[in-house]
Amino acid sequence: MSRRGTAEKRTAKSDPIFRNRLVNMVVNRIMKDGKKSLAYQILYRAVKKIQQKTETNPLLVLRQAIRRVTPNIGVKTRRNKKGSTRKVPIEIGSKQGRALAIRWL
Repeated sequence: MSRRGTAEKRTAKSDPIFRNRLVNMVVNRIMKDGKKSLAYQILYRAVKKIQQKTETNPLLVLRQAIRRVTPNIGVKTRRNKKGSTRKVPIEIGSKQGRALAIRWL
């Protein structure tokens, strides 16, 4: 058993231009080797293209895409008494579902 206290939940910071946590979560997922400014450039370029092509708010498009991809149910492997394994459906929480959706996009 651990002697330390429980870890505090940290909220994601918002990005400097849109002031949106979701954008920051996507940037953190895009980022490789700690190059956050490059990840911001990639995302802002994509957002600019969305703005030009659809002429709608790009944050709404991003939110809608993530909402459509977010899973409600996942499968987990369970082993029964005889030793064979089965996939059992389980519900996925909203935070974990959003993280999966961002990873898949």
